[in-house]
Amino acid sequence: MERVKALADKFNQQLAQNADSASLRQTAIQILSELEAMPLVEQLPNNVSVIMPSVDYAVTEPVKVIEPIKVEEPIIAKEQLLVSKPKEVFVEEKKEVAEKIALEPIKDLRGAIGINDKFQFMEELFNKDESLFESSIKTINAYKNFAEAQFWIKQNLRNKYNWDEEAKAVIAFDQLVKRRFS
Repeated sequence: MERVKALADKFNQQLAQNADSASLRQTAIQILSELEAMPLVEQLPNNVSVIMPSVDYAVTEPVKVIEPIKVEEPIIAKEQLLVSKPKEVFVEEKKEVAEKIALEPIKDLRGAIGINDKFQFMEELFNKDESLFESSIKTINAYKNFAEAQFWIKQNLRNKYNWDEEAKAVIAFDQLVKRRFS
């Protein structure tokens, strides 16, 4: 704020001396740039008090009492209460939910890989090397499309570490990578 005051004083002196418009404009620009650099909200002191005005909250109208409404519940037969789905229906619904979750896109592989999966992938796919796992996930996340990521995985991971294409860990890892780019 002191810099702004000094520039304002300089501006006033230039006005008093009838300075040319170019030097006035230059000083005004300096003042504006200093003001823009300042934070919009200054820190308030810690000892601020707030005094609430007194208001008369007297009720001018009497409160209306609403009488409760009686709702009759429908009578349900015991046969209707004991309706249950066959076990096969629950299994099918569970599979559908799992399939929907498995197809949802993910933004970041690191966040989508659970702790158990991480250890399984490191153990089976990355020769127990956590830094290799982390750098590979970071590299895959950086790609813009699935084809680029798939090519990099094939060149730098599958061939180098002899991944078995039929292994559950490889299939799970591939599925996560596909979801990353879906």
